[in-house]
Amino acid sequence: MKRNEEIVLQNKLLIRHDLIEEALTLIERESVIDKQKRCDILFKDINGRNLYIEVKEVVDNKAIEQILEYRELVGDEDARFMLISNYPTNEIFCSKLKELQIEYMCKNKKDIEVHLENVVEILKGNSAYRNKANIINKLNKQGTIANEIYDYIANYLHTTDTPIICNISDGIMFQLVQCNKKFLSISTIGDRLLFHFPDGNRDSLYDRYKLIIPELYRFKDKYLDRENFKDKEPNQIDINLKYVKNLDYIKPLIDEAFKHAVMNR
Repeated sequence: MKRNEEIVLQNKLLIRHDLIEEALTLIERESVIDKQKRCDILFKDINGRNLYIEVKEVVDNKAIEQILEYRELVGDEDARFMLISNYPTNEIFCSKLKELQIEYMCKNKKDIEVHLENVVEILKGNSAYRNKANIINKLNKQGTIANEIYDYIANYLHTTDTPIICNISDGIMFQLVQCNKKFLSISTIGDRLLFHFPDGNRDSLYDRYKLIIPELYRFKDKYLDRENFKDKEPNQIDINLKYVKNLDYIKPLIDEAFKHAVMNR
């Protein structure tokens, strides 16, 4: 199964972790283990124990080997480790997990409803910034427009029926709960605003909006003279925040990215 197929279930469990067990505290998603591996979700349980969860479409031998590797790398006898799959697992794998003392449950993403009053911040991958406010401060002068963009998304695009989560890493990444793709990012790396179009329409949209927002660029624009170039960001349009004159200047492209995410959820 492709990794992206698991993201929606991850997103929903990050919000509806009461479906796993009561009184869990979310620590972060994509928690870094031993500086080399990333476990999907890390919680703290009611007894203060770390609960590492790997989310899969189905459980197979590779998934079991993965969670066992995490347990070995963490090296904490008090920590818990769990696999959660979207589809039921056969008795052979269930018996194997029980024997290995790996917790397991099945939660079909289609059965999980998520309704959010507000955008929720989710820490990702041991982020040094920890919250939106720290990222805004890091952006200095560009922090003002970044905050306006956040408020626009939170107050006008987010709804209880189309909920948005905000992943905090080296920037702020906006994602629909019911989508396996991000649609907008505010990055501290180069102080950039990144529009994501994973359905393959990036170039046509770029050509259209470049006429009204000339400061837009694609990653490949910088490397046209390099031999054997491969576009590392084929779904992305960028603009440096210093060129964003005001929210209205880039609002149409924000709306476009959001619309494409909704269409592809």
